[in-house]
Amino acid sequence: MQTPTYLNTLEFQGLQLSTLVNELEENFPPLNPHPDDSHSLIMYRSGQRSVVEWIQHHINEENNG
Repeated sequence: MQTPTYLNTLEFQGLQLSTLVNELEENFPPLNPHPDDSHSLIMYRSGQRSVVEWIQHHINEENNG
């Protein structure tokens, strides 16, 4: 029987995936838009954040599934 491999235990170029996700969380935290922010800046930051949330979602699914 093969041992399951979970995403959070994998290494990504010598970096634990959990460490990478923590760094992404620090660099791209959820932000509330400011009224002076341009539409393009709000969309850009939202896109950055959605990638972090997508990775977290898939790690959680892998661990719970």
